[in-house]
Amino acid sequence: MKRILFSIALISILAVSATAQEGTMWIGGTINISSNTTNDMTSSSTTIMPEFGYNLDMNWAIGGRLGFNTSKDEQAVGTNKTTTTSIVPFARYTFGNLGNFKIFGQGELPINFYGGEFADGTSKDNSNSFGLRVRPGLSYSFNDNWGFNMLMPSVFAFTSNSNDSSAFHFGINDGYTVQSYLLDTAIGFVYKF
Repeated sequence: MKRILFSIALISILAVSATAQEGTMWIGGTINISSNTTNDMTSSSTTIMPEFGYNLDMNWAIGGRLGFNTSKDEQAVGTNKTTTTSIVPFARYTFGNLGNFKIFGQGELPINFYGGEFADGTSKDNSNSFGLRVRPGLSYSFNDNWGFNMLMPSVFAFTSNSNDSSAFHFGINDGYTVQSYLLDTAIGFVYKF
């Protein structure tokens, strides 16, 4: 009887290990470049956000993103620059599996560090923020190794800034039009290994 239980336990462990090995981790990320001209001001922004993730099981995953953003507001009087470095650990729960498509919810703890300089060349005061966000998402697998993730804007967000201000947001459509909601969706390719 002990041998049978031991054999069943061993087979179960091997089966779980074999399924967990395929696509257990992933790397990927997003690049966002934007520019907008209004009257006499041109605003531009560049963001690079690499990502790493690890699947704990079929539904749960953990990971993190590291982001670098540079924003510029160019006017006749000079250029106002803002830099942001972000560290965003996350936990992801997949609740819908539709073949190659997966629907997930992602909880994030974004930590941001801000700096930059004003149009007159003086440095901005460094500041930081800490928050909590919940975002819906969708992933698609092209094959065993390649796919993409779509991460929608948050449905819940709380941010606390070092300047003693905070912001709270709750709602699926809190001031978004369909166009701005789609434009604020982050889409990035991933490589699973």
